[in-house]
Amino acid sequence: MLRSRDKKIIQALDLFKCMTRDQIVRLLFSDVKNPITSANFVLKRLRRDGYIDAKIDEQPYIYFPEPSSVKKTSQKIKHYLAIVDFYIGICQYKSPSVFVVEKRFGSGYIQPDIFMVWNKMAFFVEIQLSRYSSDLMKNKLKRYINYFGAEEWNFKNKTYELSTSPYVWIVSKSPYAISEEKLQIIQTSRAEGILHNKTISIKHG
Repeated sequence: MLRSRDKKIIQALDLFKCMTRDQIVRLLFSDVKNPITSANFVLKRLRRDGYIDAKIDEQPYIYFPEPSSVKKTSQKIKHYLAIVDFYIGICQYKSPSVFVVEKRFGSGYIQPDIFMVWNKMAFFVEIQLSRYSSDLMKNKLKRYINYFGAEEWNFKNKTYELSTSPYVWIVSKSPYAISEEKLQIIQTSRAEGILHNKTISIKHG
């Protein structure tokens, strides 16, 4: 019989594709007396019962849903873990009402690492662990411009009742030299950097 926290762990792994033990602790065990011990016990039981899987050649373990669309040897694991870190970072201030990983929008348009609605604003987030060339980044931003002018986004915009036009949020160690008047672009090195952006007002909650 799955308990409430068991289901939340499985749902989180389905969303993020993989998570470290410590990320699971921060998201789902912060309210217990001994979070690491409690998480180890629950995760071991879920592995034993076949609900989740783990990469055990690293400490702490990296956990996956069962079955998983990501191989344990995948080069994208670090990327997915960075998405989890981003989520943990923004949830310190306010949990997003919508948070989707790698969803494709439109035919031939865009596939952001994250789409979220946060504080009544829409963010298309690009997590950049490796550096894009200027041409690649320009082409990516052009696709956003095309999508935001499409009927599909006009419909979603009304559905989400947004307070402003959507943002493209680039998370990268160093900013890109970008000049694009048709887009609202934010660049930070981590999720918490949004608090230093004077154009965004984040209310805790």
